Amino acid sequence: MILWQNRNFRLLWLAQIISGMGDVLYSVGVMVHVFQQTGSALQTTGVLIAQSLPRFLLGPIAGAMVDHYPRQRVLIVMDLVRAGLVGLLLLFVQQGSVNLWGIYLVVAGITAASTFYQPARIAIVPSLVERFNLVRANSVLVGTAQGTMAVGYMLGGLLTLRIAFGTFVLFNLLTFLVSATLTALMHIKPRSEAEKQAQKSRLPLRQSVREGYVYLKDNPVVRPLVVMELLEHVPHGIWTSALMLVFAEKALRAGADAWGTMSALYFAGMMVGAVVASVAAKRLERYPGLIIGGNALASGVLTLLFALSPVTWVAVVLAFLFGPPSAVRDVVQDTLLQTVADDELLGRVYALREMGRWVVYMLAGLLFAWLADSMPIRTIYLLGGGLYLLTAVYALANKPLRQSQIIHEQPSV
Repeated sequence: MILWQNRNFRLLWLAQIISGMGDVLYSVGVMVHVFQQTGSALQTTGVLIAQSLPRFLLGPIAGAMVDHYPRQRVLIVMDLVRAGLVGLLLLFVQQGSVNLWGIYLVVAGITAASTFYQPARIAIVPSLVERFNLVRANSVLVGTAQGTMAVGYMLGGLLTLRIAFGTFVLFNLLTFLVSATLTALMHIKPRSEAEKQAQKSRLPLRQSVREGYVYLKDNPVVRPLVVMELLEHVPHGIWTSALMLVFAEKALRAGADAWGTMSALYFAGMMVGAVVASVAAKRLERYPGLIIGGNALASGVLTLLFALSPVTWVAVVLAFLFGPPSAVRDVVQDTLLQTVADDELLGRVYALREMGRWVVYMLAGLLFAWLADSMPIRTIYLLGGGLYLLTAVYALANKPLRQSQIIHEQPSV
């Protein structure tokens, strides 16, 4: 079946756009509102902390729950939970009783729901799409996610300046309700009797979480793939908004406009890469391990060139060129996990991976920001480029990962 003729996939895609837009707009709107009300950068940073803690605290539990319950139901419930929390905030706004701690709690609650939503959304894809279409499906979803981020942040910045905060919150409430409705319209085939029996005999929550850890540790392809991604998120820490702004101002002698252009073109490059991955799906399926390692190598070379950029336009072009290999890598990594990992454990694998990547990225970002106060910013980016190259060496040196293939059959349990 051609991908776009797949009704379930179309509904998931639309739900991702609308739900993702709600996520981004809410994040932008709340941060702007808090800063306007308090004038405090520290209190605005509290929003980011409220968005971060649930991912770390709930990641393993979220994966176990995603594997324990029907994933379509998880998606619907989490959209409704997010809608309910936004509706609660809307009620406070209308009554004029909203306070800073109330905003923090609502933000944390929405992020907690998203911590369950994201692994469920990724893990449900193999249930909706034929395996020979998985690369194309993931290409569309990766490109859509990047496009939603780019448009959402731009639109959010404009809307917060032109409409009241209450109207903004109401719009976000509607996005989550529409997303839940679209997800509910998906028709997924009933589970087989064997799968139903396995559902009934699943382990208690604590043992289920541990089972996910053990599976990830013992699987000869999943383990090095996740380790490689964690290693890769160390140099990802140089691409935080703060460090890119410092690079634009100190290395390029440019301003915030150059930083904005680099960020926008990176997202554009990601979308181009997603299209390339979709067109070259068959080739990507043959050598995923080599492609993953090769793209890490490309990231290293491009980062080194970026660090040495003599003028702004060179850095802007390199920021765009960084996008395509990043998108291809993301598509191949997601598809490889979906086809190699046992479907009954896929939610836990994704949740553990996401939690690990977030922790590494946050710690690396803080480390590089600290180093940037005592050494030239170009040196920071040269260091990041070298770390990408080491990641490529790890990926290409690991035989099971290097020789892995994207298979079209369901892996045996």
